[in-house]
This record gives sequence, structure tokens and C-alpha cells, in this order.
Amino acid sequence: MTRMHRIFVISTTVVLGAVVAACSLIEETLPGVTLSDSNVMSVLDGLGKAEIDAARLAQQKAATPEVRAFAGRVLKEHRELDEANRNLAAELSVEPKTPLVASQFAAAHEDGMRTLRAASGPAFDRAYVAHEIQQHVRAFNFVQAAAETEGTPELRQELVRTGPDLLSHISAARALSRHLGVDPPKAVASR
Repeated sequence: MTRMHRIFVISTTVVLGAVVAACSLIEETLPGVTLSDSNVMSVLDGLGKAEIDAARLAQQKAATPEVRAFAGRVLKEHRELDEANRNLAAELSVEPKTPLVASQFAAAHEDGMRTLRAASGPAFDRAYVAHEIQQHVRAFNFVQAAAETEGTPELRQELVRTGPDLLSHISAARALSRHLGVDPPKAVASR
């Protein structure tokens, strides 16, 4: 096993371990729980900031133009989603209030970012793409669960509209993972 392969295996294991731990906590938190509009907006805000943070890092550290291009797409589209969410929050006069699940998402993101900051070259590219698949699956599952219980029509519509964007990012990241010669992580969106 080459040094780069070991680094990739270790970084992927750390990222996936953090994701699995966070997902199990989220699944314990979300079933049957209806979040307020303020809570939902806070989670969306946190997820968007996390994606922007990771994409900026990838634009600096990615070894391949394909990964930099993907990071650029994620950065652009999540900035647009964040702007739409800010506008919706203002329209609904909603001030985001952080629920427990947002803290769990943030902790998983920080664990992943530590791994990404430590990686470089092709190992970074593979770890970043795996991170993006996991983060987007997690975000998609949250958006779908929140849309099912959301009582405010405008927020429900925004959640439903966001789902396909997240699925598009998952699909692109999985294709990029295969392009990099790695089987994409087995994380599956709930729908």
C-alpha cells in the first residue's frame, strides 16, 4: 500500500466515521420532531455556510481541474441558495434559531474539514469528493424530512425546490469520484 493510498484510506475512514456518527444522532433527533421555521432556516444557513467553506478550501487545494471546477460549481450554487434563503427569512420575518441538529451538522462538518485541511494532492481530491457526497446526502435527507412537516407554504416550497439541486450535486460528486478512480461512498439519499 502506497503512502498516498494509506492517507486516502485514513482520511476517508475519518470522514465517513464522523458522518456515520452524525447521521445516527440526526436520525435519533429528527423522527417525529417538527422544527420551527426559525430552526429550519438556521439549519439551511449552517449547511450552506459549510458547503461554501469546503468549496473554498477545495478551490485552493484541489490537485485536478475537475475537482476545482466542481468546487466552483458548489460554491456558486450554494451562494445562490444562501441568498434565496436569506431573502425568504426576511420575507417571512424569521430569525434563525439554532436547534440541536444544526450543532450536530456543524460538528460533522468541522471533523471533515480537519481531515481535508490535513490532506493534499490526489488524496485531498478524493477526500473532498467523498466529503461532498456525504454532506449533500445529509443535507438532502434533512431537506426532505423538513419539507414533509413544514407548515409554512413558502418555506415548504423552498425546501422542495432545493432537493433537486442537492441531488444534482450528489450525482456530480459521484461521477467525479468514479473519474478519480474511487468507488463513491455508499451513502444514499432517503428518497
